Amino acid sequence: MAAAKKKKYKLKDPATQFAEIYSEGSFSLAGDQEKELPKNPSHDLLKRIEAGFIVEVE
Repeated sequence: MAAAKKKKYKLKDPATQFAEIYSEGSFSLAGDQEKELPKNPSHDLLKRIEAGFIVEVE
């Protein structure tokens, strides 16, 4: 059975960047970079996704 494909995210505006360090680790995005979310995304990261600054890659 194939593993489920994990969603990747990127910045809506590649001219911006996002970086944070929190107790479970760190997460950053810059330019056209695409990444999976960390296992336990921070509240701030989830808020930026909700606001549309960070979007799911289709």
